[in-house]
Amino acid sequence: ISAAAKKTMTEPPTDDETAQTVARIAVIGCGWWSQGWHLPHLAANAPSVQIAAIVDPTPNPVSTLASSPLLSLEELSKKYSCPIYNSVTDLLADPEVGPRVDGAIVATSHASHYEVGMALLREGIHRRKMAEGIEKEEEGISKKHRHVHVLHRNLSILMEKPMTTSVNEAKRLWEMSTINYPEGAFVINHTASYRPQTQVARRIIASNQLGKICHISASMNGPLMWLFDDPKNEAWVLKSSSMSGNGYAYGQLAHILAWIYNVLGAGTTKEDIARPTKVYCTMTHASNTGADVSLASVISCSDGITFSLDGTALLPGSQYADPPIGKHIRVEIFGTKGSLMYSGDDKKPETGRLELRTTSQDGKADFPCAREEGIDDGFYFEDGDPMGTGPGSMAVFLDACRTSCAKFEGSLMKHEVDGEPDDYVVNDSLVGLRTVQIIDAMYRSSVSGMPEVVEN
Repeated sequence: ISAAAKKTMTEPPTDDETAQTVARIAVIGCGWWSQGWHLPHLAANAPSVQIAAIVDPTPNPVSTLASSPLLSLEELSKKYSCPIYNSVTDLLADPEVGPRVDGAIVATSHASHYEVGMALLREGIHRRKMAEGIEKEEEGISKKHRHVHVLHRNLSILMEKPMTTSVNEAKRLWEMSTINYPEGAFVINHTASYRPQTQVARRIIASNQLGKICHISASMNGPLMWLFDDPKNEAWVLKSSSMSGNGYAYGQLAHILAWIYNVLGAGTTKEDIARPTKVYCTMTHASNTGADVSLASVISCSDGITFSLDGTALLPGSQYADPPIGKHIRVEIFGTKGSLMYSGDDKKPETGRLELRTTSQDGKADFPCAREEGIDDGFYFEDGDPMGTGPGSMAVFLDACRTSCAKFEGSLMKHEVDGEPDDYVVNDSLVGLRTVQIIDAMYRSSVSGMPEVVEN
């Protein structure tokens, strides 16, 4: 099966493939989330997407969250007609498959994200250096782009949250993805950050409709004690050597922190809004696992913004029950000109909407989503639908993979491609860094009982 799949991968590209219309994606980590969401979503994007490889060190993945046994790697290879590998190193070392991968989805354990992410980023840097060397070697010669299908392929990443569980590791990934390798998309799978309402909220703040941001208040409460108080769910409740703690903060509050910093424009504007400097946090923990299940925190910021964040897993019920019980989420951002509010039950869109209130209109509320064509006016946060072609985060990632060849060529030649500027790349690495910085300080503060300085 693997040999046949490799043959498909190495056949001469068609004219359509020359234009980079097919994205070849490797899936790294084949647990519950990959098998239930990532792989089916990729398959649903065919023929513009091809599953190029599946990587997992375990021949028979298992999960405490799956309702039925997971497929083995051999079964996945047959189902998706692709080769399988035990490690990222093995994949990239395969000369027939590794160089032709356009993107990789990282769905391994939280603590392993750094090692996998760095290997992929180094591969991207290697490809650029090789491509630049070829450009110099062939200067003055009529080129046929004979290397375009291998060395001129960019390599984009879709990484599950959190980006890492170590501030130092998060900082290194951020530096590598922004300084040394700025061309590849680096998307973290916080699906709420790619909802249309989120993009509207981001435009509102970027256009200065709130004025100077002064205060942020946020809360996220979920029906998740079944997850965080069960010792079998080791990835969700146990600390690795790089973690200051594990539980609801990394498992859930990472989503709302990412939403906030995405909306504030982390990494996309010259102004670094709400840069965290110090955190004070109190927590309570599950009796069976010791994982944190409730917390309340105050975050100090370098620009004087006051920031409060709380959450709990104690909401009764389950999101997988019938009917499902949703998470209750609230974000409020206040500025000198107005406020932005977004709250509701993430299983009931009718319970909320994105709301802009401006002080210049006698306190009247404005609802910009209602006037945006193609956007449903309601509360839409995480997108965990296993059906269809995937959430917005995957759509952005796949778009970057499909167009990587032409854009990479353009960046090598220092010009715009099809009228698009060179800053086309989506990079969530600063959002990921801010999230890890704050959560790490939360855990340290809950132990010390004192405000803890954010590691920068």
